[in-house]
Amino acid sequence: MTRDCRGNLAEGWSYLISYYLPMIRRLLAHYYPGRDQALLAGVMKRLHDPTLPLYGADAPITDREWVAALRLQVIDGVEGTDAPASDLDLETLTAAFEEFTATERQFLWLSTMAYSLEETALMMNLEASTIGKARERAEEALRGKLDSWKRGLLTTNGHGLCNLARAARGEKCLLSKAYIDMLDGRITWAQKRDYEFHMVRCWHCVDVCCRIRESDHVVKVSKPLTPEEAAPFRAQLGLPEVKPKKGFFKFLS
Repeated sequence: MTRDCRGNLAEGWSYLISYYLPMIRRLLAHYYPGRDQALLAGVMKRLHDPTLPLYGADAPITDREWVAALRLQVIDGVEGTDAPASDLDLETLTAAFEEFTATERQFLWLSTMAYSLEETALMMNLEASTIGKARERAEEALRGKLDSWKRGLLTTNGHGLCNLARAARGEKCLLSKAYIDMLDGRITWAQKRDYEFHMVRCWHCVDVCCRIRESDHVVKVSKPLTPEEAAPFRAQLGLPEVKPKKGFFKFLS
């Protein structure tokens, strides 16, 4: 698909609409509830650009990596790429959450991505009560590090923290494929220990891991559009109509 989109071919854009538009809808509905329908046309127009890095030769090769990259394009298209003013920074998080494990840091980072206890529990395959206790500890830890504190700072500062984490990539940061292997259980205990050792020192990699978890969830719960459902969006992008394929006996006739 990426090659076809890069070449501005109708086949690529058609596949993007049929397969990935339901995921785009789900992301917009999550991050911008009540505004998602109004934003959809603009996001699709922005994505209909063959020069986007998303379609580059070095674009992510696995479905979940691609959806994670797509998510950034969707949010950047709405929010812009400039880091907004934030009441929190990564240094404050590091100091406040020094005692939190790599797994607990994912609980907290999914909070910056506006995921509820129940949604986070589903992505992490854990009990919501476990996640709730960690988030309550985090609230108290933050309160002890800030002069001005109010509940929910992780969520309200989510976009700014995400941008800061994206910019904090270091030479030793892991590729997203490493976290896909971790989620799929294709790593050894020694590798898992090394990954988690790195994550307690790196918010960039916590962000990458959580975006892969989100992508994994979005891929699982989204269903492709039927040709009839896709038709209005194809028309919006000026794509030719899809002619129904003839059955074998009709073809012979």
